Amino acid sequence: MKYYFLIILFIVGCSRTDKTSKNKFSDNGLIKIYELQDRRNTSALLPFLKAKKEEHRVAAAMAFASIQDTLAIPYLNQMLQIDQDPMPRRAAAFALGQIGHPSALPILKSAFDGELFNDNRRYIIEAIGKCGDSATLTIFENTSYKDSSIRLGWIYGALRLSQKGFYSDQINDRVIQLLSDPYESIATIAGAYARRLVSTNRHEISLDSLVSLTPYPRIRNQFITVNEKPTNQRFNSKWLSVYQTKDIYAKSEMIKQIKDGNVRPFLRRKISTDSTHYSIKNEAFLKFCELYPSDKWDLIIQVLQDSNMALQSLASYQLFNINDEELAFNKQNHLLELCKEAIQKLELPRQAETFIDLNKAISKLSEEEAQPFKAKYNHPIDWEFVKTIPSNQQVIIQTDKGKITLQLFVDHAPGTVSNFLKLINEDYYNNKFIHRVVPQFVIQGGCPRGDGWGSLNWTQRSEFSHYKGFETGTIGIASGGKDTEGVQFFITHCPTPYLDGRYTAFGRVIQGMNVVQQIQVGDEIKSIKAID
Repeated sequence: MKYYFLIILFIVGCSRTDKTSKNKFSDNGLIKIYELQDRRNTSALLPFLKAKKEEHRVAAAMAFASIQDTLAIPYLNQMLQIDQDPMPRRAAAFALGQIGHPSALPILKSAFDGELFNDNRRYIIEAIGKCGDSATLTIFENTSYKDSSIRLGWIYGALRLSQKGFYSDQINDRVIQLLSDPYESIATIAGAYARRLVSTNRHEISLDSLVSLTPYPRIRNQFITVNEKPTNQRFNSKWLSVYQTKDIYAKSEMIKQIKDGNVRPFLRRKISTDSTHYSIKNEAFLKFCELYPSDKWDLIIQVLQDSNMALQSLASYQLFNINDEELAFNKQNHLLELCKEAIQKLELPRQAETFIDLNKAISKLSEEEAQPFKAKYNHPIDWEFVKTIPSNQQVIIQTDKGKITLQLFVDHAPGTVSNFLKLINEDYYNNKFIHRVVPQFVIQGGCPRGDGWGSLNWTQRSEFSHYKGFETGTIGIASGGKDTEGVQFFITHCPTPYLDGRYTAFGRVIQGMNVVQQIQVGDEIKSIKAID
């Protein structure tokens, strides 16, 4: 009777555990793997590639998609060649592609030939594109596939090669043909590739011509451009009168549209006045450099000595394009010293993006290799909080234009999702603004400064350890580089596969995509609330 009672308790206990498990992180083994991933601990992760549990082997392999340590290549190679289960092999191929080192190419080519599952071959050929070089073009030129999974891998692989600057006319022509592929998923990636071909003048075809080549309305819509009337605003008393009536972001846009007039004193005043909003300062600086290029160097010296990280970054952009004719050698040395002094005063990790930009400027001025920013581990994942988040957790963003409902991917990006929800619970996003809108690309908001340069004094790790790509309505975390993510988020207008594996995707819009399409710069995020 006593043993019967214990069995009853065990069954009840198990049922309670199942009922309270809201996501896959009831598995402590997975938590251990994700924690090691978050800490970028390669050596401790390697043994998990041979774990008994298949899910653990998959998670360990996918962890290296975020860590991207070349030390893991031979171990991932072994998994790719001998693991008896298809999902770990797929994860190994994905991780090798994310590491992106050329030494993985022979491994991937061999695996492609030996792999029996076409769904896996799709990821292997994409990884070949990620690791490839100019010589890899022939692999994509000389092969065609009837299987739709491998064909999808081919278009992804070709796109990944193009991201590295490798194109060929033969591949480009085939991409255009795939706009009419019977599988819309393949045509969608071909559409993203084709848009890039047109924008970079790598194909003679026009966007208007692309519209007629695909039967899919959602893809055609991405090729249709809105012809806005060019602005040519003159700075004068009438302009100033209108300017005074506008809000902050409308004022910034008006400054951007100035083409002539005696605007120099006005711009200088806006840059120097402490009470001027950051976004207006930024536009005033850019406009001054555009209209008065021969006089911009004194202004650049001024902002490098300031503590405004946005202006320091914008000054760095100007230095990226410096040439000997524009700047005498002695002033170049002076600018170099100012950049070095500015970088020493930055508050890290909060000002990581400006650190990266100033280092690029120093590299340009000194002809030395730019110093990479290596984010230190500074923001641990709260796993007890993660366990409370349902796998289908939804949140509602209330904006000026209406509601946007998101579903978050806690099973795939636990660190990012938990940070996002903690900020929501603290009402951090209430009354923040959308500071960036790029038509047919993204909307972006959540900046504490309101100009896109703000962050809090911590960074979170990039989470590329999943297959979630950037489709229409994907929400991602803005980043100045790997492992520099913070509080700013963006939502995509359309498929943007160029962001895959470079930015953390942590959710998607499930209702309100029409609202996303209507959002403009300056629209307010009134609140973000989690749905219980």
